[in-house]
Amino acid sequence: MNTTSRVVVVLSAGLFCFFAFRTYLPFPIAEMEVPAADTSSLVDNYGLDRFEEEELELSDDHWLPEIAVGGVAGGAVAGHLLDTIDFAAWQRYTHQIVLNHNFGNIFPLHPAQQVKLVRPVNTIFPVFSNDLGERTNFREFTWEGTLPTLPEACEEQEITLLLLDHASLSNFKADFAGLMKMYSEQPLVILFFGQSEDDYLAQLPVPVLFLPDNAPTSQAMAAQLLYGAQNLNMSSGGMLAASRLGHCPPEVAGIDREKLASIDDYVQRAIRKKAIPGCQVLVAKAGHIVYDKTFGYHTYDKLQPVDPQDVYDLASLTKAAGTTLAVMELYDKEKVDLSERLQTYLPAYQKSGLKYLRLRHLLAHQTGLQANLPIAQFLRKDDLFHIEKSENYLTAIGKDFYIKNGVRDDLLTELGQVRTPRRPFYRYSDVNFLLLQQVVEEVAGQPLDTYLQQYFYNRMGLHRLQFRPGLQIPEEEIVPTELDKKWRKQVVRGEVHDESALLLGGVAGHAGLFSNARDLAVVFQMLLNHGSYGGQQFLQPATIDKFTSRNGYNYRGFGFDRLAGHSKSLQAYGASKETFGHTGFTGTCVWADPDNDLVFIFLSNRIYPDKYNNKLQKLGLRERIHKIIYQSLDSFQEEV
Repeated sequence: MNTTSRVVVVLSAGLFCFFAFRTYLPFPIAEMEVPAADTSSLVDNYGLDRFEEEELELSDDHWLPEIAVGGVAGGAVAGHLLDTIDFAAWQRYTHQIVLNHNFGNIFPLHPAQQVKLVRPVNTIFPVFSNDLGERTNFREFTWEGTLPTLPEACEEQEITLLLLDHASLSNFKADFAGLMKMYSEQPLVILFFGQSEDDYLAQLPVPVLFLPDNAPTSQAMAAQLLYGAQNLNMSSGGMLAASRLGHCPPEVAGIDREKLASIDDYVQRAIRKKAIPGCQVLVAKAGHIVYDKTFGYHTYDKLQPVDPQDVYDLASLTKAAGTTLAVMELYDKEKVDLSERLQTYLPAYQKSGLKYLRLRHLLAHQTGLQANLPIAQFLRKDDLFHIEKSENYLTAIGKDFYIKNGVRDDLLTELGQVRTPRRPFYRYSDVNFLLLQQVVEEVAGQPLDTYLQQYFYNRMGLHRLQFRPGLQIPEEEIVPTELDKKWRKQVVRGEVHDESALLLGGVAGHAGLFSNARDLAVVFQMLLNHGSYGGQQFLQPATIDKFTSRNGYNYRGFGFDRLAGHSKSLQAYGASKETFGHTGFTGTCVWADPDNDLVFIFLSNRIYPDKYNNKLQKLGLRERIHKIIYQSLDSFQEEV
């Protein structure tokens, strides 16, 4: 073997993202038409999922045979591998994997830490690298003969992961000087994909994770264990408890996987009926992701399958996963009082009837305000957008997509003219959350998206949950939302679908967030964990209880929808009355059940290519999947 070190630097996909080329059609504004119908008439909740049986031509509560099991789904990579492996294999691996010592309390790693990945030149670990790339940014180096000299750390938090197997172990032992140099420069963790614990490695003054082999299962588990997404046994006894969501077989959470398997057939049937082109479905029970599958394609042309990393337009889920979180954080810090009127925080509305509205009424949709912003006049203007940045078009909403200066301010001025009813009453309204967005930005002193990234998403290690994904995520990883033939004259992909949110620059209190199912699940698992996630406390338990409980005015919570207001039939299947979450016009939903420690997420683009496609609601797919999940709970009993 050549004794000269060879270092090959690979630019990781997790470090650099290259945007695919996309051409925006110039806007023939003069020929634009105002949308013919008000999209608010299509309610985005479970209530529309329940139709009369004769309308659906159903003879009972099922539209597929109960015996149907199986189906084809994609996304069988990395984490998803662990919720599909045999339960006996899972048990065997978890008992064999151990950590020698947690020197410096390095475990678990934080996703914000930059990583240098060092592996033997002739050995690859594709599953581990793929999972690592989904969690954090990393640079990859290879070595042969002697350990490489690594470049200086880009950040203080950078950490080195050294991967070893039996073939490279002897060379590693012979280069003690190289090891000490690497150890002295920055934190080091060794992952040994071998057959047994090695005495030499076990005595090193660095954390060494021993794995039984370099099979895909070992690699997937290694990535989870590094980031605290799985319980980790210590060689000296004891255990490091998991603090983040991780994948595991359903049996670990007491679920028979065959019970969940019927979800596949329901989804495939919906795709065949063109209710949706594709979707992501995720189920997390007791802090474990036990079902995480992708189905179908981005569009009906079947050119690009849905991937677990792909992001969807969340639509009104933004209210719960975005604006409400920000209000909760400010409430935690006693910077806002839900009993206060709007004029306390937004003096600009002193001359408007809006000033008398209380924050708790806005959160509860108990203001009686109109459903949508008054945007009709803006839709008729012929100079709102441009494909190039210029002096008059400075705000980028997506790739090669800019909005005219001042449009947001003009629209907010119109908002101040919205009439308020003499007495408050319940009406679901986007206007409530646009006002709440302004409260957050005024009190926090920064834009809503920046505030959420700083206090929640970045700290949680979420890279897919964000506004304006077209500016950061490659186009091929963003699922198209609609083929807009009337206004934008193009495929909506990477920019928010909601017209008001688009006019506000892509960041709005009621819409604008995009995410994949995995990142969204983290937010709601944090809420189920009483505000704790990854060893950090994000919100106080009392705050979460207040916002997710019934608000006292209607069936909803403060900022959250409540399942009890939509689907009483699910309670017969075991759903808690305290289940909270939200739904979205684009074909999305998230529900978190605190009594069952259960999270259910469904993401789709049911409005592609046409926003008037309501087959998803007619089929009641989301609600039916939810019932299957509850039927599966406590269905597995381990044999003694």
